Amino acid sequence: MLPAMNLRTVLIAIPMLAATGVAAREPAPVVIAEPAVEPAVEQVELTGSFTARRAADLSPRLAGLVESIHFDAGDAVKAGQLLVQLDDRLAELELAQAAADVARARAGYDEAVRLRNEGQRLAQDRFLPDTEIQARVSGAEVARAELAVAEAARDTAAERMAFHRVVAPFDGVIARRLTDAGEWVQSGTALAELVAIDDLWLELQAPQRLWPQLPRAAGIEVSVDAIPDRSFAGELVARVPVSDPNARTFLVRVTLSDGDPDITPGMSAQARIRLQTADDALLVPRDALIRYPDGTITLFVVDRSVSPPVARQRQVRLGRVEGDRAVIASGLETGLPVVIRGNELLTDGQPVRIVDGGG
Repeated sequence: MLPAMNLRTVLIAIPMLAATGVAAREPAPVVIAEPAVEPAVEQVELTGSFTARRAADLSPRLAGLVESIHFDAGDAVKAGQLLVQLDDRLAELELAQAAADVARARAGYDEAVRLRNEGQRLAQDRFLPDTEIQARVSGAEVARAELAVAEAARDTAAERMAFHRVVAPFDGVIARRLTDAGEWVQSGTALAELVAIDDLWLELQAPQRLWPQLPRAAGIEVSVDAIPDRSFAGELVARVPVSDPNARTFLVRVTLSDGDPDITPGMSAQARIRLQTADDALLVPRDALIRYPDGTITLFVVDRSVSPPVARQRQVRLGRVEGDRAVIASGLETGLPVVIRGNELLTDGQPVRIVDGGG
C-alpha cells in the first residue's frame, strides 16, 4: 500500500499525463507550398575582360612634318576635334594657285558665253557666217569644261589641305601619344591611340558545348573585379562562330544595360549566365529545406491521403539554388506539397493542420 502522500501525487499526475498525451496528438499548424516544375536552368560562370567597341590608331593620310600636337595621353576628346596639325604651307600655296586658276577659267568662260550670245543675236540679221557662230558656241563649251577642270583641281587642293589635319573620328580618350612636334611622319604612321571608353563590351571565351544554348540565355549577371560591391545586368550581343581549335572555345560578347563610368577597357569581370535546357526541374521554396550539421538536407511533405493530414520527412539532394528557390535533384516526387512554415519542430508522421500564410 502506497503512503498517503505518494498516492496523492500519483492521482494528480495521471490527469496531467492524459492532458499531455491529448496535446501531443493535436495537429500542428503549417503553411505549405506546391513545388513548381519549370524548364531546367543551367548556370555557368565565364571570366573575361572589357574591351572598347571602337578603338583606332590615328594616322595622317599623307607624309609631312608635325607642326603642333593638341592632346596628351588621358585627354578626353570629341569627334571632329583637332589632334595633330601637319605643316601645310605648301598645300596652302597650292590651294591659292588652284583658286586663282578657277578665277581665270571663270573669266574665260564668262567671255566665251558673252561672245556666243552676241553671235546668236547677230545671226538673226545674217551679220555673221554660220561657221563663226558655231565656233563661238564651241568656244563657250570648251571654256565651261576648263572651268570644271579648274574647280576640280581647287577642290582637290582643298582636300589635300585638310589631310594635314588629324581629327578625332569619335568621342573617346587618348590611350597613347605616339608622336611629338617636329617629327617627320609617313602616311599610315600611328600618331595616337583613341579609345571610346563609354561604349564597351565584355569579351568571354565560352566552351563549344554552350553554342546552341546561348541564344536561350535566361539572364546574365556581371560582376566586375574592380567594383566588388555591385553587380550589373548583361545582354548577349554576339557570339562569334569561330572556335579556337586548341581550347575548343568561341568568343562571346556581352554589353551592360546599366554601365558604370568607372568601368574601363582591360578590367576583368565574371559573367554568370543562366541557360535554359530542354529538361524540367522541380523547384521548392528555400524555406522548406532543413539542413543538418552533417550535410544532410530534408524537408517535410504533407500526406493528405489520411485524415487529418500527416507530415512525412524526406531526405533530398539539391541541385542549384536560385534566389529564394532550390532545385531538388532527387528525393521528391511532383504533386506533393511541402511545408514552408512550421516545419522546425515537426516529426515524421505528425498530424498537421494546413493554414494560410498568415495563420
